Amino acid sequence: MFNGIKQFGSQGAAIAKLAILQKKIQNHKTEVEENGVKAVVSGDGKLKELFIDEENMNKAVKVINEAITKAQKYSAEEMKDSMGDLSKVLANMPKGM
Repeated sequence: MFNGIKQFGSQGAAIAKLAILQKKIQNHKTEVEENGVKAVVSGDGKLKELFIDEENMNKAVKVINEAITKAQKYSAEEMKDSMGDLSKVLANMPKGM
């Protein structure tokens, strides 16, 4: 019984560490500047700032991030559908393979 409680504690610690790591990644910013274009991207892949020839293009940032989110949702849905089909195929395979 106590072993189960101990295991829950270590799982809780792992979950807490994962949450801290996710927050750290989200808060990290990578900045690249080349040929008059500067982009700042967060660790979770979201565009935070965009400048072209020192002109602030942050109005475009929202639209770009929305497009990225829609593309990610599409990809996730396609993968989910494909994985469902794959599960059916694997379930119907003979056991000895």
